[in-house]
Amino acid sequence: MDSAIQHAPETLPHKVYRIWWHEMKLFLPPAIYFFCAFNIIVLTTNLLVHDYWYALTNFALATGFALVVGKAVLVADSLHAIDRFRGAPLIFPVLYKTAFYTLVTFIARMLEQTVHFALDANGFGPAFAEAAAAFTWHRFAAIQIWIFVCFLIYTTVSEIGALLGPGQLTRLFFRYRPSYYKLTRRQHMHALMEISRLAETKPRERLLDPGTEEGAKLVRIIDALRRRPA
Repeated sequence: MDSAIQHAPETLPHKVYRIWWHEMKLFLPPAIYFFCAFNIIVLTTNLLVHDYWYALTNFALATGFALVVGKAVLVADSLHAIDRFRGAPLIFPVLYKTAFYTLVTFIARMLEQTVHFALDANGFGPAFAEAAAAFTWHRFAAIQIWIFVCFLIYTTVSEIGALLGPGQLTRLFFRYRPSYYKLTRRQHMHALMEISRLAETKPRERLLDPGTEEGAKLVRIIDALRRRPA
């Protein structure tokens, strides 16, 4: 009975919901981050330039732009080119992904503007001419610089989080004391580096034999990792 229930075919609504929830879990972190980042930029710009802190139009534009960027991140993450520097020193994937995300976001902005022009009541030509007349290189450069900086922060945190392991950043910020976390992570990283060194320099047969010096050392390292608190 349990086996039949376990192997029952997945219903279409459940499958659609599972796919939707999986996409939302990928979409929400960058969308929420850029929602906060862009609205902070708008807020500080209004305070510095216009002497007021809130404008509904600017808030709506920043929110819409955050949704576009969140979707652009999903599209970029689905491309194989995004993992070109996997395994390289951290600076390379951080800078590469930052530039990649910025480029994909720029293309997404252009496509969004194209659709907007096409749906304009006055037609594509007048809408494009109006946008071209309002275009300034200073504003364009400022937006692109902020996008790059926001992506640089986002990518750096994401790469460090992936390096530490799932949930480790959350534990670091909300559960562990810094001194305790530093000690346990240092022990963990030292053990992994020692295992890597043994794997590169010692024959496989000696590592798998607990009776050898290398095998006994590997067993001690693994036992130490098992005793380490999660």
